[in-house]
Amino acid sequence: MNEKIIYIVHCVDTEGPLYESLEATFQRIDAAFGLRYAPSFEQLNRLKKGLDIPENLRDIVMEFISDDRLNYNKTWAHVDNMLDEMMSEEWRNSLKDDFGSGYIFNWFILDHIGYDINPRRRALGYHVIYDHYRDKLKEFNQVKDRLYWHYHPLSFFNEAHKTSNNFSYSNNHIQIINRRIIDQMDFPVAYRPGCHVERPDINLFLELWIPLDYGNQGCIESVKDKNQQDISGGRYGDWRRATDQWEVYHPDFYDYQKKGQMKRYIARCLNLNSRLREITKEEIEKAFIRANVYNPTILSVTNHDEREMRPYIKWFMDNIREIQKLYPEVKIMHTNAVDAIRFSLKMKPISAASLHFKWTNNRLDIYSDKEIWGTQPWFCFKTKDKRYIHENLDFHDNNYWSYIFDEDTITLDRIESIGIAANDAYFNTSVYKLFPEKDLERTDSKYLNILSEL
Repeated sequence: MNEKIIYIVHCVDTEGPLYESLEATFQRIDAAFGLRYAPSFEQLNRLKKGLDIPENLRDIVMEFISDDRLNYNKTWAHVDNMLDEMMSEEWRNSLKDDFGSGYIFNWFILDHIGYDINPRRRALGYHVIYDHYRDKLKEFNQVKDRLYWHYHPLSFFNEAHKTSNNFSYSNNHIQIINRRIIDQMDFPVAYRPGCHVERPDINLFLELWIPLDYGNQGCIESVKDKNQQDISGGRYGDWRRATDQWEVYHPDFYDYQKKGQMKRYIARCLNLNSRLREITKEEIEKAFIRANVYNPTILSVTNHDEREMRPYIKWFMDNIREIQKLYPEVKIMHTNAVDAIRFSLKMKPISAASLHFKWTNNRLDIYSDKEIWGTQPWFCFKTKDKRYIHENLDFHDNNYWSYIFDEDTITLDRIESIGIAANDAYFNTSVYKLFPEKDLERTDSKYLNILSEL
């Protein structure tokens, strides 16, 4: 008989420091509850005491403006003060699982780009947050954590503290992935939606490229959620029709919340220390009940690095251990977002897809030795004038594609480097970088043998 296991996956929406002015706090109070006050510290303190608030909103407003919720990591120094403890072996090992592993983080990295207005003092620029966390992981030799992808669609007025609900308004998501491949040799395999938002265009984009999605927050809309007018009724992160069980599902083509026939996987992930769709003791026990009948179960939570995380992680783990006493046969395992889905689905490991290349003058042929995720590899290039461009390939049979560089597309003499990447059905990632000035004469001999048989 298989073991009874819960896979613990902590997804951090990794957005860097966040500053909030007094005026901005009162603007959020107005947006969430329709309560308008003249901003002042005196008024804020009155509200924290429950004064001047309608009785039916008193508790929720007081929680909204509590010291915990307004205690932001305002600078990188504040973020690092938290990280330097959480990255340590001592801290992680204080929260070991039943297999001897310390705590594991999954850092879903956001790039703040395309903004003209930045009142919350976000860390703007490509790779700014990615580089910071990559360097932190190296500093503490944390090899079990992973870096994945988090994205907020560009707001309509280029404001860094706001978001839209669609990928179609800009190509910022394309630009970010291009740079992840070419600059970082990294291609996303797992995704966390900004503001928990998915819509049809996002659903279809992810289906083409990214197998794993920790976005589902399926649960009954609470009275607390309904009383916050900026998020009620499915605005931002509508998962009301999605499964409320700790299970992984394939979404429907037309409705990402429904189970369907698409290939990609969506896992459930509730909020830790948030004003909506929070993880609760009852939800933790639901995971144990499911695992206790030999259903491999993923128990996943998400929060932000812009707020203090340590006491809430401890609360989460303390409650897991307390509830585990009722289900002593169920073990817990810390893991990354990819392995959790592999393990829960009992997938058999396969090696990563190997891509092979052949140059014929200005034509590049690309062949994969096995099926990849989606219909084609991600294909992009960096020009000598520092533009990053994504392009589609020409299709052939048997995992074989090509591209011609000419006057109708772009000539090779204008290309600095080419990035090619793919995921596969086991969620392996393959990333390649070619330099036309160096690689035009280099052809993979294995590829030539395969190509001659096509």
